[in-house]
Amino acid sequence: MKKIIWISGLVGLAGNAFAANVINGGPFDGPQEGGFYNLWTPIQANSKFERFVMKDDLEYGISDAFSIRVATSGSYDSSDNPEYGKWSWNDLLFGFDWTLWQQGELISEIYGDVKQIYDTKHNLQTVAYNWTMGARVGRMTDNWTVAGIVQVDYRNDDLPHDTFDAWAMTVGILGQYIVSNKWNWVAGLMFDFDLFDDYYNGERLRLKVGLNRNLDENKYLGVYAEKDIVHSFESAPAVIGVAFGVVF
Repeated sequence: MKKIIWISGLVGLAGNAFAANVINGGPFDGPQEGGFYNLWTPIQANSKFERFVMKDDLEYGISDAFSIRVATSGSYDSSDNPEYGKWSWNDLLFGFDWTLWQQGELISEIYGDVKQIYDTKHNLQTVAYNWTMGARVGRMTDNWTVAGIVQVDYRNDDLPHDTFDAWAMTVGILGQYIVSNKWNWVAGLMFDFDLFDDYYNGERLRLKVGLNRNLDENKYLGVYAEKDIVHSFESAPAVIGVAFGVVF
């Protein structure tokens, strides 16, 4: 949302070819008022090729500064002990994204969501809820973007025989470098750690890199890879995936 306003004002400037795209997979992508932004992940697989995930994330602009979103995912897990069943509808999420302040190249925003988590081993059962609140603060120029992230998560169970709840926190940085109006690189480094009880069973340091290609000013296709570099490939396989983003 915020990025679209800022970029659209630059499109007509002579010689500014890098600013021609409404979206390109950057940290501050989003819809304008009355518009939609859809991020679809048709395939995500771990490096053992045992778990395959499909995800969709749809965001609607209530205003240029405030949007609501709904997201869901499903998976196929061929491992010996799949967490939520071999074939699974994993979750359903409702959230928001709110730009608090934007001046020139500087942007700050907050976001939040609640996710319902399912177990489909035998039938559809809600096993837990996850509540997220976070903030992004960054700078976006014609050629690059950088954003700092702070996020808190709370998860509580929805089972009568359990009383599990846990808190966790994520801090990190996201970056994007615009090569041309067709190509850009993205990267991120996120540190996840437990605050109370075993949310992550310790800590994770996730390194993510990706390459995006704009099909036109409103659509892009990206590939990415992510690895928790604290743990081994055996205990924490890498993840590779494809993403397709479009505004309409």
